[in-house]
Amino acid sequence: FFQADDGIRDPLWSRGLGDVYKRQLVPRVGGFEGGTVTWAPTNITYGHNNRSAQFRLPQNRYCIENRAADMTMNVYLALSMTISAAIEGIENKIHPGKPTDQDLYNMSDSEFKKLGIKRLPRNLLLAIEALKKDKLSDEVLGPVMKKSLLAYKNDEWERYHQAVTDWEVKEYLRLY
Repeated sequence: FFQADDGIRDPLWSRGLGDVYKRQLVPRVGGFEGGTVTWAPTNITYGHNNRSAQFRLPQNRYCIENRAADMTMNVYLALSMTISAAIEGIENKIHPGKPTDQDLYNMSDSEFKKLGIKRLPRNLLLAIEALKKDKLSDEVLGPVMKKSLLAYKNDEWERYHQAVTDWEVKEYLRLY
C-alpha cells in the first residue's frame, strides 16, 4: 500500500499519516505511565526508524508503526479510527510536516515548541477531553458508542482516583 512501483514510499503514506496522529486512543488509565521509563513515546510526531517518535517509519518494511498503541486497547475501535483518519488525511491531502529524526527524550520544551511538536495526553482525562472534541470519532464510532465509551472512561478515571497507590503510601506515610 505504501510502496510505489520504484520501491520508494508512495506519497499517499504522508497524507494518511497527516491525519492519523491527530487522534489518540489510549485505552486505560495506566496507559499513560510509559514515558522514558519504558521507551514509550510522549510526543505526537513521526520519524524514520525513530523509536522515540509516536509514529515510526521502519527502514526494513513499508508501514506506519504506531508506538503509542497499548495492548489493552480495543483493537476494533483503534483500527477503525486509524483507517478512517488515514483515509481522511489522503482525501484532504493533509501533510504531516517534516519527520523528527532525533532523540525526542533529549529535547527541551523550547525545541518541541520550535518544531511544532505537541505532547501526547499525559493522562486519561486529557485523552477523554481530546476524544470529546474529535469530529471524526462522531462519524466512526457513532453517537451511542462514543457516548458509552466516554461514560465508561470517565467512570474509570473517577475510580482510579479513589484508590491509594503503593507510591502514595511510600511517599506520604513516612511523613505522618
